[in-house]
Amino acid sequence: MKIAIPSNDKETLAERSGRAKWFLIYKIENKELVETKIKANNHEHHQHNEEHEHGHSHADMIQMLSDCDLMITKRVGPHFGKELKAANIKVEITQKTLISDVLKPFL
Repeated sequence: MKIAIPSNDKETLAERSGRAKWFLIYKIENKELVETKIKANNHEHHQHNEEHEHGHSHADMIQMLSDCDLMITKRVGPHFGKELKAANIKVEITQKTLISDVLKPFL
C-alpha cells in the first residue's frame, strides 16, 4: 500500500492538501515501512472567486500521486477530491497533526 500525506515541514500534515509544499509517499508492506519518497508539489496556485467556476485542473498532482492507494489529509477541496476519486485514490480526512500518529495504524 502507498499512502500520500501532504506536508509543509515533513513532520506534520498540511492544512490544505493542494497547497502543501510536499507530498510524502510511504510504501507499507506487511505492516512495515519499506520506502519513503518526498515529492515536491509544483502545482500552481491561484486565487479564485467562489462565485465563478473553478477553472484549473489538478492533473499534475493526480499524476504525481497516481501510484498511491490512499491520501490522508486534514482537508481536501471538492474539485481535487473528485479528481482523486476518479483516479481511484481514496481520501481519508483526519484531525491528527503529526505524520507519525497518522501512520501508526498501518505499521
